[in-house]
Order: sequence, then C-alpha cells, then structure tokens
Amino acid sequence: MTGFLLTETAIFGQESYLSELLPGTESSFQHLNLESSKITGKSHFRYEILIKEGTRFVVEKNENTKSDGEVFTRKTLWFDADSGIPKWYEEEDLRKEFRITNSYTGQIMHTRLLEDGQILEFKTNLSAENAVPFEVVIFFLRKYLKQILQTKNFSFTLFIPLLAIELEKKGLPRSMSMIGMWAEPQEKIRIDTPLGVMNAHTILVSPQSGLLLALLPREKTHFEFTFSATSPYHLLQFKAGKTRHVLTSLILPE
Repeated sequence: MTGFLLTETAIFGQESYLSELLPGTESSFQHLNLESSKITGKSHFRYEILIKEGTRFVVEKNENTKSDGEVFTRKTLWFDADSGIPKWYEEEDLRKEFRITNSYTGQIMHTRLLEDGQILEFKTNLSAENAVPFEVVIFFLRKYLKQILQTKNFSFTLFIPLLAIELEKKGLPRSMSMIGMWAEPQEKIRIDTPLGVMNAHTILVSPQSGLLLALLPREKTHFEFTFSATSPYHLLQFKAGKTRHVLTSLILPE
C-alpha cells in the first residue's frame, strides 16, 4: 500500500500557499446541525494585506458567531505575502480566558497557551513527520487536491496542537498528537453556491490508525471537505462532527 509522501523540499516549514491566497476575498458559512436541522451560528472569513514591522502579510481573519450574531471565537492566520509561507496563528475564545498562539520558524513550531491565568509553552519539530498543523489543513488539501484526486492512497500527518496540550497536561507524549491521515476522494457532485451551480469534489479525511477508529465515534474521526472543481478550489462546505458548514456568501477581489 503506497501513500503520497511529501518530499524533503516540501516540508511544512517551506510550504507555500501563495496560489490559495486571494486578498480581498470575503466568505461566510452557516453552521447546520444535522440532527436538529437548525442553524446554530456562522463563520465569517476575510483576507487582507497588512504590513507589520516592514513586512507584507496576507492575513486570514475568522470570526465565529452564535445564532444571535454574538462573536465567540476569533482566529487570525498570517502568511508572508511574498512567499505564501505561514508565519503565525492566533485563536481567542471570548467565552473564557483562552488564547493559543502558534508561530513557525522554518521547521519548528512554537506553541503558547494562555488559559485561566496559566501559561504553557512548547516547541514541535514538524519536519520529522512532514506534519501539517491543523490550522492550515484546508490550505493543504486545496494545494494538493489534484494529487488527492489522482492517488488512491493519499496520506499525510496532521498535527493537532490542542490535542498536544491535553497530552502535555496528562503527562503523555506530545508525539501522540501527530496523526496519520488518509484523504480519499468521494463522488464528484454539482452544488448550488453563491456563485451559481458549480462542479465540486468531496474529500473524506480520516485516521489511518485502526485503534483510533475503534475507540472513537465516526463523527470525531471523519471529516468531509467539498471544494470547487476549478482552481483556486474554493471551499464550498465541510462537515465536522454533527455540524455541516455551508458557504452562503463569497465575495472575490475584482
């Protein structure tokens, strides 16, 4: 059984997502609870060019809101505007004292967590497993969509920082948060979008570990991402757990 392996020159620290970044783009997704068929909230994204300390960045800004419009989380992901390489990520939960920051220097990712007055910091070498941090997995799947569609056994390693933090608290090795994943193409579909009816591909992402599949329910191990069939492969919807996120608005730069 063969999987898709990133070459040594394509490790995360050198991974460019320049072609997937479109400054001026704005999008919104509604959160549909699949059990109750109710809308529970929305996600809003926008991409801006910002200059910090003389360096140009493309910044993804994301706000998640409740059904009444109240913002409960904010996330920002900074990419170098010239290279398309991620530089740092920050997530804040406004419902409690929680802030996580990940910064990337080459192959090393530095994580800092502030939670209830306590600070936890650690470093992770992403090169050993060619690991993809959770916050850039959608960019990764878009970048390699053609290979996923052409490869029956496309594999990659997903690094989940929040899982690493939980393992750290329990005295378990953080390496357990490096999870081998399969990305498998599903049927090609046509889907109604804010830009009209579009051809699209759905990708199923699931763990390679039989133990994880046996221990956890499917809604915690399987994720579906639907992308438009033409470049730059816009995300049209994704399913995580019992919630489907559906694109309701997409504004592209002129």
